[in-house]
Amino acid sequence: MTLHRFARRAMLAAALGIASAPAMAATYVMSASSDFTGPFADVSPSAVSGIRAIAAWWNETKGKELDVSVDVRVHDMRYDASVVARTWPSILSTDKPILHLGFGTPDLITLMKRLPGDKVPLLMSTAMVGLVWQPNGWHFSFRPTYSHEFAGLLDFLQKKKGAKLKIGAISTQTAAGFVDQVKGVQKFAETNPDRFEVLEVQWVDASPVSVANEVRTLVRLQPDVLLVGGTTAQVIATGKALRELNASIPIIMSTHNGLTEVAKGIDLKEIEGAYSVFAFAPDNQEGLPIRDVYAKSHSGTGSWGIAAAQSAYQTLLALRILERAVAKVGKDKVTGEAMYEAMLSSSFTEAELLGGLPDIKFDKTAPFPVGKIAVKAQVVRDGKIVPLGSDWMPIPDLPKW
Repeated sequence: MTLHRFARRAMLAAALGIASAPAMAATYVMSASSDFTGPFADVSPSAVSGIRAIAAWWNETKGKELDVSVDVRVHDMRYDASVVARTWPSILSTDKPILHLGFGTPDLITLMKRLPGDKVPLLMSTAMVGLVWQPNGWHFSFRPTYSHEFAGLLDFLQKKKGAKLKIGAISTQTAAGFVDQVKGVQKFAETNPDRFEVLEVQWVDASPVSVANEVRTLVRLQPDVLLVGGTTAQVIATGKALRELNASIPIIMSTHNGLTEVAKGIDLKEIEGAYSVFAFAPDNQEGLPIRDVYAKSHSGTGSWGIAAAQSAYQTLLALRILERAVAKVGKDKVTGEAMYEAMLSSSFTEAELLGGLPDIKFDKTAPFPVGKIAVKAQVVRDGKIVPLGSDWMPIPDLPKW
């Protein structure tokens, strides 16, 4: 065989080999913020475990079906806006993410104004505040504002009482977001004056030594509940003050300062009847399919709980958005803009979100779900954290404040 003929056959064989080789799966990057060295370092391993477990499960199941894989790259942002600002440009240039999984206020305040230009949607696992309730943004959460979440539980408790529900509040003026929570609840009460009344707000330090005097003032007004949506330290101090005053008034809190965290600093029996409310399924509710997925796919550090649940729900929603984007533009053409359009043009059901979230629909009017939004809650009963029923509690309409 001549050298020329050999070369021709080699080239033909190579061409045939390339033609018959299976097409490579499309791989996309989703970036994620975490905090391994800042104020939430203790919960970050569990939060990240939720992201990684759901991404691994999706890659092995739906991803293989679509011939698409997702690489989630986690960045330690230290819960610090300056770190987010320094890190984001390199994320854009190196990771080229189609979506960013956010981890709290630093991501929002740093990125929300530049995201429309960067064409990368931000999906948060924390609730929103009225300060970022703006139309046409690229910043979203699967949760509404904290005030919406509180309103859902307050609505449930008022209907249970059958008379006007009286609310006392404790918060801090050192953080605009915590002030905003109170303003939203005040707006809710003003909109429904026959059903709710915010008696008084006591402003305290973010990490108070004692709030006995402030709680004493509120107790005299005989509230039905005490809203403490700020810090874990404030909830613990409120619980201790109620014990000192021999008063029994349920405390309402969110997730960042919720029952799981509060239990590390106070015996739950001392805050019997306290609530934590949020727009997702409690980590310990019965019949939660996404928890089973996590258990099968989890490896490494971290464990199931509120932190892992939040990030698992966040990641699953992001992946369902990716499925919609693939269906619209094809597996090789997904961009941040395609993800944004898919998010806004689609609905997502509780079933496909594996029970972790209610039915969800977004539009351009708000950075959170619209339509029939709902919450669930946990409550302390006999010194233990248990779900408050199994049904979603609808959130009443709440005008922007």
